[in-house]
Formats: sequence, C-alpha cells, structure tokens
Amino acid sequence: MNFKKIAAAFLVMGAALCSAAEVYDLSRVEDWGKRSPLKVHGNGILRATGRVSLFSAKIYPYDAKKTYTFKGLYRQLPGSDSNIFRVGFLPLDKDKKVIEYYTSHPNITTETVLAKDAAATDNFIIVKNGKKWNKRNLIAYNTKPDRSDLPNKNIIRQVPKTIEQTAEGWKITFAKPIGVAIPAGTGVRQHYQGGRFRFVGNGTGGQVLSNMKFRMMDPGMKYFQVVVVSGTGGIKPGEQIPVIEMRKPCIEVTE
Repeated sequence: MNFKKIAAAFLVMGAALCSAAEVYDLSRVEDWGKRSPLKVHGNGILRATGRVSLFSAKIYPYDAKKTYTFKGLYRQLPGSDSNIFRVGFLPLDKDKKVIEYYTSHPNITTETVLAKDAAATDNFIIVKNGKKWNKRNLIAYNTKPDRSDLPNKNIIRQVPKTIEQTAEGWKITFAKPIGVAIPAGTGVRQHYQGGRFRFVGNGTGGQVLSNMKFRMMDPGMKYFQVVVVSGTGGIKPGEQIPVIEMRKPCIEVTE
C-alpha cells in the first residue's frame, strides 16, 4: 500500500465534502466540545493522538424519512494493524436519552407470550413457545407483535441459564430472581445485546473513509450525537500510538 499517495489524496480530495443545503458542520475543534483532544494540523485537518473517543458538542435532530451522510475524510495514520477507528453516532430518544441497543433490537423469531404468571421473586418464567430462544439474548416483556413497543425498556437484564420444554410450556431459568411481576398472557421476546454506539464506518491504518450513510437505525430515535473513536484495540507494548485525522468532517442531510 502506498501511504504517500494516500496522504496526498487526503490533503487534496474535495469531492467528498459537504455541499447540501442542510449540513451539520464538524470541521472546527470547538464542534467536538471544550475538552476535545483534537488539534488543527493544517489544511483543514483535525488530529488527535492515542486511544480517544470524540463526541460532537451538539446533539442533532433526526428524521427517519431523511438520509444522513458522513462527508469529509476520516483516517487513522498507518500503525498497529490491531487498532481500528470507527465513525458513527449515539442514538437518542425524544427526551434526548440514550436508546440502548438491547431496547431496540429484537430477535423477532422469539415472539411469544407468558404461559403462567411470574412473581418478582421467581428465577424463571414459563413461555408458550421457547423453541427459538437462546442463552445469549436478554428478555423484553410488554412486547407487541407489530413491534410498536420499541424501544422497549421493560427488560429482564439476564440471559437464560437453561431453556427446557415442560408440560406447562417452555421454562426459561435465570441465575437470579427476575425482579418484576409479569402476568400470564404478557407478550415477551428476546432482544440482542450490543454497544451504545451505532457505527457506520470502520477502518484500519492507511484506510480513508467517507460517504458513510445511515437512516432508520433505531425505533424512537429523534436525536443523535456524533461519535468517532480511535485505537479501539488498545495499545500493546512496542506498537505505534494511533493518530486519527479528519478533513472537513460534516454530516449532509438529504430527503
């Protein structure tokens, strides 16, 4: 890979820069908060060194009918192959509260209902159909088959310890009491686990990212905060310290 050519392209490329009528500009140090480690490196480039997490100073409105595109150029300087940089956002609801991944990403094949009442002190639930349930996902209750309950914050924050079919239904057993009383007939399903951030681009040293689009990511999302992280693999002894650079970063909003 010719890193000199990549560096030259990074400095001169302009086609990927924002040009739409609606733009969220992120090209200044102050656009990333008062404590941002970013510094102006020259030619409109923002640079930060080390293992960093960058958050936009502003929270931006989100419209599910529109498309959002990360414009500008993003890269991590050549260094350790184990280090990755990521570009994305933190999803927020109408009250600007974080939409946790496990509240909005259902395993739709596990839709069922509670077969028996469950007490808060029980360490198990009995569901009508647990054939496709697994020991990796969390459990949501007060669910609806059309998924209009999403994001659903009614979550049993445990994964099943055992799953077995009985005469009463499928018994889902946990390590601890479930902590909430749930009546029979209540909709339940499993939800996937995941991190807080929604990343739309990932790269390693030498790669240049741009034109990363997103829309319709999380039910109930009304706002978002931009996130860029670098050195996610940690810095091992003898490895180069990662450096992230962004040239005229912004988000373009289109219909």
